[in-house]
This record gives sequence, C-alpha cells and structure tokens, in this order.
Amino acid sequence: GGWYARHVAPRIRPSRLVEDKARELTKDLKTRRARIAALYHFVTDRIRYVALEFGEHRYRPFSADWVLSHKMGDCKDKACLLVALCHSIGIHADMVLVRTADLGPVRSKLAVLGDFDHAIAYLPDDHLWLDGTATGYDPFRPPGLDQGAFVLVVRGPSSAPETTPVVGAGTSTTRVTLKAGAGNTLDVSVTVTATGDAAAALRSAFGGSHNRVRFARWLQRLFPGARLTGKPTASMSPGQDPATMELTGNVLRASIAGDGGVRIFPGRLTLLPTLAPTQVRHSPLLVPLRPDLRWTITVQLGRKPGQLPPPVARAGPFGTLDVTTSALPRGYRVSGRFQLTSGLLGARRVAAFRAFLLKAQRTFSQRLEAP
Repeated sequence: GGWYARHVAPRIRPSRLVEDKARELTKDLKTRRARIAALYHFVTDRIRYVALEFGEHRYRPFSADWVLSHKMGDCKDKACLLVALCHSIGIHADMVLVRTADLGPVRSKLAVLGDFDHAIAYLPDDHLWLDGTATGYDPFRPPGLDQGAFVLVVRGPSSAPETTPVVGAGTSTTRVTLKAGAGNTLDVSVTVTATGDAAAALRSAFGGSHNRVRFARWLQRLFPGARLTGKPTASMSPGQDPATMELTGNVLRASIAGDGGVRIFPGRLTLLPTLAPTQVRHSPLLVPLRPDLRWTITVQLGRKPGQLPPPVARAGPFGTLDVTTSALPRGYRVSGRFQLTSGLLGARRVAAFRAFLLKAQRTFSQRLEAP
C-alpha cells in the first residue's frame, strides 16, 4: 500500500484534455451534486470496462489522458479518470484501494496490495464513494460490495485504512392486486419500485429493452401462465433511482389453484441454498448486504375472507421478518417486510441463522385463498 500511495496518487493531475472534458460535461449544471453525477455517469457509462492487468499496470493505472482518449480501462483506470475529472472542476477526490465486502476482513496487520481487489474514488468533502465500474447505479448509493469494505484512502504519506459506511443496498417494493376477471381468469396488476442494488438488478433483468416478451416472462415468474393484457410501463434509465415498473395481465384460476393458492410472498426466494447451504460449519459465514424487501398483496374476493394466518413478527440479530394478513370488507391484504443483517457470522451462530432463514422460507411458502 505504501508504494502505491507514494508513486501513484501524487501523479493524478488533470491535463488540458481532461479539464476540457470536465468543463464540457458540467458547463450547464447549477449544483455540485449534479456536476458530480455528470462526471460519474460519464465514467461509468461511456468508459468501457476492460481489464488491462499486465506488467506494472497490474498495480499502476494508465494516465487519465490515456483512459479518456481510448474510452476504456479497468477499475483503477476508471477511478483515476474520475479523480482527475473532479479535480478539474475544483472538487477534491482521492483514489481508494478496496477489499470488497465479499472477501471479508483482512487477516494480516501488514498492508499489502494483495489484500485489495478493487479501486474506486472518494470525495471527502461530500463523503461520497464513487465506483467507476458501477454502470447504471445512482452515484449517491454505492453497490453493496463497496459498503462495509476495508479500504485504503490514498493520500500520499497520510494514506490511512478505513471501513466504508453501510448505507443499505436499497429497497424492492412490490404491490400486487388480484381480482376476478372475465370468465375463468383473474386480473393481475403489479407495481415495482426499486432503489440501490435492487434497482440495478431490475434494470439488468431487462437490459434496457422494452420488449413485451421480457415483461411477460417476468410476470410469469410471479404467476405461472400469466399473460400481459396492457402495455407495460417502465422507467429504468441507467443511474435513475428509483427504477419503476407497472404491469397488468391475467392468469387462469386453474393456474392459481394448481399452485395451491395465492402466495403470501410475490415470487420465490431460495434462501438456504444460497446463504447457508449447510447447518454445520467450521469457519465464519459472510452474509452479504441485500436489499430490503417490502410487499403488499391485495386480493379482492368479492366476499369476506375465510380464516387468515396469524401475523409473523421476528426481529433479531439476523434480520427482520414481518408479515401481516388483514381482512378487508370483500377480500384481504398481505403486508410484508424482509431484511437480512449483513456481516460476518461466527461458525457457532450459523445454525441459529439457518433457523431464521427456515422460518422465513416457511412463511413465504404459505398459500391463501384466491378469488
């Protein structure tokens, strides 16, 4: 880390080419946040990610001029350009070496480059951590892997290790309405609002496309056999937070009946296989930062509902699970929230963590009556 701090960071200075580009990108913008966002989106969206890790460039970034001219670079090259662009308009920025959160804590007390696998930029006056590789992200909420991460902020001799703040991976809010339709069908409407990592995942699922087939397939993951009946409405531009989507469709009653009824959670979560596949563990388990899931399902039965399941309310060291089902005059409504606490779990706590996930999975597998 010391070699990098002495030989790399002091040489990141804006050239005339970089200064001209920074002024071009920000000339009509009135606020500091808007100027930062413009520079960030240019680097993330217009500079192609290409791993150029050969020779000394395994550690030393190419010059900001080179990256700007060639419109490509890896994480450290993008961070270098972003720092230089910020300096060009009077915004102080530092290079940052990152050990992404998925690698866990550093074991050695000696700072070495091998501890780090990523590079980003830090704006100390704004307390912003900007990842030049996070295409499509909002600039003011870094990806989950950059949060709670061990980093070295490169400031020459005053370089110092830090841990990045955990501001949350965002939220995914789903609202579903289900009611009797024509003949043997049920009408379905779905609205999704997503922020942070959840917004990035939603945008990625559609890849910028508004192809009707993609939206139909997404709806069928919630309701097998469903068909779109209206024109999908979506707002998922890169960097936009939140990302939103609205769908309307219908599904055969027999399809819902064959699935056992209306799912208490809209979709399917595979918690145990992905987060804690085994109960017995001899090493710590790293729980990744995940978006906060929230949902409501309104079912219009046309009559009073039958017996509804009791509420589920669990909050503890592993996360929060809240699900309530309330009767309406002619139907019922499900309201839920599920959030996991990220961090490193000792091997002895894994069994209790699995029990929490199992409770959540059993709750999500419940079925309720359909119209």
